[in-house]
Amino acid sequence: MGIAAVQKIQNLHNWVSELPVEIRDEISQRFVNRKLTDGEHLFHQGDPPDACFQVAKGRFKVCNYNYSGQELVHAYLKEGDCIGDWGLLIDQPRMNNAVSCDSTEVHVLRKVHFFELYDKYPEIPRALNQVMAQRLRLAFMLAEDASLLPLRQRLARAVIRMGHSLGHVDRDGRITIEQLSQDELANVVGATRPSVGRELKKLEQEGSIEIKYGKLIIKDIDSFGEQYDRLLSVEPVVPDYN
Repeated sequence: MGIAAVQKIQNLHNWVSELPVEIRDEISQRFVNRKLTDGEHLFHQGDPPDACFQVAKGRFKVCNYNYSGQELVHAYLKEGDCIGDWGLLIDQPRMNNAVSCDSTEVHVLRKVHFFELYDKYPEIPRALNQVMAQRLRLAFMLAEDASLLPLRQRLARAVIRMGHSLGHVDRDGRITIEQLSQDELANVVGATRPSVGRELKKLEQEGSIEIKYGKLIIKDIDSFGEQYDRLLSVEPVVPDYN
C-alpha cells in the first residue's frame, strides 16, 4: 500500500502555541486558573460552551458514556493542549466530557474574551483552522480503525500511538507507557477489559510488548509499527510532545 510510518505533529491540540508571541501574551493576560482533583469533570457532555481551556498541569481524558455507563476515551490531553474550543466555535452544547486524570490545573479563557481576541487577531482563526483540520484527520483515522480492523490490530495501533506521544524512551530504546491500565486501553478501543487482556497477552507472546503492573513496555516501536501502522490508507498521526 506504500503508506508512510506514523507522523508526529507538534501542537496537534494546541492552537495557542501557533500564534505570535504578542498575541499569546495578550491571551495569557485574560487567563484565569482553575485546579481540579483526580476524577473531577472540567465539563460534562451537554454543558453550555462558556469557555475554552489550556492544560497547565497534569492530564485530562476526553470521553463519552453510553446509557449503561460504558466509557469511550477519544483522547488524552497533556500540558499545553487546548480543550473546549470546538464548542465555542459552533456555539453548541459540549459534545464530550473532559475529566481530570490526576491533580490538574487549567488556564480558563472565558467566551467573551475568546471572541474579543478572535475578532481582533486574524491569526487566531487561522491557527484554529489548522488545529481543527489536524483533529479531523485524526478522527478519520480512528473511524477507519473502528470500522475496518479487528480488535488486536486496533489495540496494537492504539498502543503504538500512545507510545509515540506518551511513552518514555530508555537507554536501550524501549518505550515505557506509565500509569496505563487494561481498563483504560479497553475504553480507548471500545472493547471489554477481558477481551483486551486476551489480545494484550497475544501481543506479548509475539514479543512486541511486555506487560507489567500499571505500565506497558514496547520493545521496538519501529518494528512494531512496521507490522501494524500500515494497515489502512490514512496515514497514522500522533501528537508530538517532545
